[in-house]
Amino acid sequence: MNTETTEIREILQQLVRDFGLLQREGSECCGITVQQSHIIYELDKYPRISLMDLAEKLSMDTGMLSRQINKLVELDYASRMSDPNDRRYIVLSLTEKGQMKANEISDQMNQYIEQILGQVPTDKRDQVIDSLQILQVAMKKNEGSGCCATI
Repeated sequence: MNTETTEIREILQQLVRDFGLLQREGSECCGITVQQSHIIYELDKYPRISLMDLAEKLSMDTGMLSRQINKLVELDYASRMSDPNDRRYIVLSLTEKGQMKANEISDQMNQYIEQILGQVPTDKRDQVIDSLQILQVAMKKNEGSGCCATI
C-alpha cells in the first residue's frame, strides 16, 4: 500500500470517528440516539417518504429502521400513515414536535460546523468543500466494493 493511500485512510478514519463522536454527543444531548438523529434529518429533508426509500437512503435494514421508527412514533417525533395512492406503502413524516427536534439538532450541527470552518483559512474554505464533494462522488461510484467498504 502506498503512502498516499495510507494517509487518506488515516484521515478518513479519524474524520469518521471525530464526526461520529460529534453526532453522538449532539444527539444524546437532544435526548435521542445517533440513528434516530439520522432518521429525523432524512424525514426533515424528505417529508412523506416511504419506509423503503428511507431505508435505502440510510443503508438500513427495513426491520431495524421500523423498530427505530416505532420509537420515534412513541416519542411523538414521527408519524406513520398508509399512502393514499397505495395502502400497502407506509409514508413517514415528522410531527410538529419532530420538526422542532429536527430544527434543534440542525442548529447544533450548524454551529459546530461553523466553528470548524472558522479554523480553516477563509481562502481555503471553497477548496475544502470542493475536495469533500469530489471525495463523496468517488466514494459513491465505489459503493459496496471491498470487504470492509465502510470505515
